[in-house]
Amino acid sequence: MYTTKKIKVSPTPELDMLASESGRVYSKVVSLIRKVKRKKGFWLSEKAVKKYMKLRGYQLHSQTIQAIVESYFDSLKSYFRVVKSNPDAKPPKRTRKFFKVRWKSSAISLKDGVLRLSNGKGNPPITLHSTVEPVYVELYFQQGCYYFSLVYKVHTPPKRETGKVVAIDMGEIHPIVSHDGQHTIIYNGRALRAIKQYLNKVKTIFQSKMDKCNKYSNRWYRLKRVKQKILAKLNAQIKDAEHKITSRFISDCLKAKADTIVIGKLKGIRQRAKFSKKSNQKVHQWAFARLQFMICYKAELAGLKVKFVSEAYTSQTCPRCGNRKKPANRNYHCNHCGFEYHRDGVGAINLWNKVLGFMLSPVVGAMASPIGVRFNPHLSKLG
Repeated sequence: MYTTKKIKVSPTPELDMLASESGRVYSKVVSLIRKVKRKKGFWLSEKAVKKYMKLRGYQLHSQTIQAIVESYFDSLKSYFRVVKSNPDAKPPKRTRKFFKVRWKSSAISLKDGVLRLSNGKGNPPITLHSTVEPVYVELYFQQGCYYFSLVYKVHTPPKRETGKVVAIDMGEIHPIVSHDGQHTIIYNGRALRAIKQYLNKVKTIFQSKMDKCNKYSNRWYRLKRVKQKILAKLNAQIKDAEHKITSRFISDCLKAKADTIVIGKLKGIRQRAKFSKKSNQKVHQWAFARLQFMICYKAELAGLKVKFVSEAYTSQTCPRCGNRKKPANRNYHCNHCGFEYHRDGVGAINLWNKVLGFMLSPVVGAMASPIGVRFNPHLSKLG
């Protein structure tokens, strides 16, 4: 398990040179592989490219050069997977003026709280302050500043064994709705949704203004810079909200003494989305995979297990009588037995029943109303 610490620094000629040299290496890898493929008809292997690049004279550490080669081949492997289902897919071919710089463990040394990042023989190293030696370090440029990303290995605690399960139903309006057999908690996502809606509005306004300009003119570039700055801020707000919601959820799981989190599988939901244009946009912008990733790694750090199960018809099945009905709004009402509950809460209850082997919920007759957790920029609180 790994964790990351970011250090923000202002641009300097030394950092610009490193990013530029990394771009030279990446561009050379791209042009070399494409040239061989075009003239000889085969793809060079990663080992052959690393051996070739080792003989070239670049002002970078040898392991940094190998990391750049590995980055390209990661993209190439993704292309090989995609091209099987999409013959029109293109291999990575774009060269880079600047590229990220990675220092592996062999290029990193720590002494007296000073982290030394080697750039090869005869080149001055980069020094940072750190109390623990990272596994690797990456340098990248974003919004006018350089960032050092220090990746550390974290020892995870042993898995908890309490026998208690928490099931969650993930949605576009409410990111998480959980059920532990007794209580249902709705983590309200309307504040998060409002940020996304404003982000779409900003995109539309700026794109409309840019379309009226000559492309690559001074005004076009000025609008582009302002647009990127605002979008970066809004995306940071979205990630902040997602982190706080998932952290609050993990905290509630620990308070409930759970040892397993059950998540419904959502794979293919975008392909199945056949609603209105506005609704389809919301589904396609729904970052459920990122939320699942946050839940998984935070659960591992807390000693919780995560299990994925099919969520087919869980929001349509009555947990009291088993009758199936598609809800028309946010509330589920069963025409057969009269059971009423929040639609996402019904999905979480049915997931909980499924993983524990219950056909119908043993406690549904006396269930309390769901608890609401409202997002706040400073903290999440009961609402």
